[in-house]
Amino acid sequence: MMGKTLSDLIALAKAQEGYIEKASNFNLDSKTANKGSNNYQKFSRDINNVGLNGCQAQAWCCTFQFWLDLKTFGVEIALYLWNMTRATYVGYNCFATYNAYANKGKVGKTPKLGAIVIFDFSHAGRVIDIYKRNGLTYISCIEGNTSSNLNDRNGGQVKTKERLANDSAIKGYCYIDYDQFEQKKSGWLFEYDHWRFYLGDTGNCVKNNWYRWNSKTDGNDYWSFFLGDNGFAVQGDWYQHNERWYYFDDNCAMLTNQWLDYGGKWYYFCNSGEMVANAYVKSKSKKDVYYFINKDGIWEGKEEINPDTSHFKVF
Repeated sequence: MMGKTLSDLIALAKAQEGYIEKASNFNLDSKTANKGSNNYQKFSRDINNVGLNGCQAQAWCCTFQFWLDLKTFGVEIALYLWNMTRATYVGYNCFATYNAYANKGKVGKTPKLGAIVIFDFSHAGRVIDIYKRNGLTYISCIEGNTSSNLNDRNGGQVKTKERLANDSAIKGYCYIDYDQFEQKKSGWLFEYDHWRFYLGDTGNCVKNNWYRWNSKTDGNDYWSFFLGDNGFAVQGDWYQHNERWYYFDDNCAMLTNQWLDYGGKWYYFCNSGEMVANAYVKSKSKKDVYYFINKDGIWEGKEEINPDTSHFKVF
């Protein structure tokens, strides 16, 4: 297996960003030379060179995706990962590729890192990142033979696009088990521009759960983190869990017992990390001063002296 992993494949994919198809069968290894619209590119050439049908001078979005596995793991493992053999290779065709995965029960509607994305308009991409923003899940999808146009399936270049994970144009995700190539891991690791926490030497990271970490040896300083669908710690962003809002700083640590100036508005987070709403916060520095936090969790800028707090929580 050559010691390669999914992270190597993703790095290879990112290195292809900006590659432009050629007018003819020359300068195939250059990103920009011999620019044309005749679908000549290095991906088909390299697949031809290992004895498979690279379909040179034809649409190459799916061919690009197979090329990534070919270059990372070698031809035999790439065929195995794509549920194909030399005799049944159809990695140049989007829907035939989807069927090869579907026949093995390896397709679904939930994104996974490294999954091949098949679109209803006969196009293919690859999930190289998954993240949340404003409560929605997005993917970074690297695609071949496309352009800046979101649904262009014959644009002639390699580009990474931001897409909603549940984009209605997505026929499905084709899942590849890359975990079999991963070595055992332990502790915090920085992967794919995010932090993950691995449990002991099991090789399994914490997912969809909280993790409380003692940052000091004396046992008195704990930080809380939330690790999402792919084990990535929420960083520098809001996160809603069980209908409660939290905020995690640039170190991925949950804010507690402190104020946050976010977009010119002030929010307060209590000891459990929840954003306070419809409650009072007592000043730590001014005697008998309270701040009222409205139902949206925002302090409206007023200081109140000994207000009637009988109908509201006080933090």
